[in-house]
Amino acid sequence: MLTLLVLTDFSAAADHALHYAAALAAPGGAQLVLLHVRPSLLSPDALTAGSVAETEDEAHALLRQRLQTLPAALPASAAVVSGELAAEVTAAVRQRGADLLVLGRPELGPVPDELVRTTSLSLLRHLPCPLLLVPQGSAAAVPPQRALLAVDEQPLPSVRSTAGLAPLLGQAALTVAFVADDAGASNPARAFDNARQAGLLAGFGPAEAQGYAHPEPAAGLAAAARQLQPDLLVLVARRRSFLGQLFHQSVTAAVVREATQPVLVLPEHAD
Repeated sequence: MLTLLVLTDFSAAADHALHYAAALAAPGGAQLVLLHVRPSLLSPDALTAGSVAETEDEAHALLRQRLQTLPAALPASAAVVSGELAAEVTAAVRQRGADLLVLGRPELGPVPDELVRTTSLSLLRHLPCPLLLVPQGSAAAVPPQRALLAVDEQPLPSVRSTAGLAPLLGQAALTVAFVADDAGASNPARAFDNARQAGLLAGFGPAEAQGYAHPEPAAGLAAAARQLQPDLLVLVARRRSFLGQLFHQSVTAAVVREATQPVLVLPEHAD
């Protein structure tokens, strides 16, 4: 049974993500774990938290309210922990054997630093599982009917196959998008082959490659999404984004910031 760990701060965005996750989990027989992290007094998160329950008892009560809104047949539980956000979420993922972490993305507009904090994109530095970000107000089909996977020409030896997420992917029709200059975009075959060899076509239905000519990868992917209107975007967060530059300057974060549909982010791990 797949386990979806849903992080909540009791905001409208988190509630929307919870119900999206519930709709995604039910057909495949997955279970949900709803997690709230209360910053400890010594945690840096205590200084920046946007919505924190006053007491642990209050947090438990708010979690119970949300569990009561879920379908009775859906296995679901909840937990409250205290500490530093990234450390506690990573520990919960490992302890619960979570296959996917689900976060809500508030409607913040183009505010990169705020986005990174509130959606915890920096968790990808440590997470052993994929991350699903659900924009507040997204009305994408569940399960997805059409998906867009963005890849480049580089091999993907350190990305886990999507086969383990197959019950959530609904055999959605998949377009593998490759954004490059005019000459490169005309030949997306290498990018498609990289995705196939990495197992990133698993769980999807019929797949095709499509090249998009654009000088900026993020803008090119946004154009592809507007054209195809997918229910799900799939991105690979390469480690060089973490190690070589500020994360909110990466292509992954730029796409996440503007996406109107849920975004599945697959972290590339160290060998």
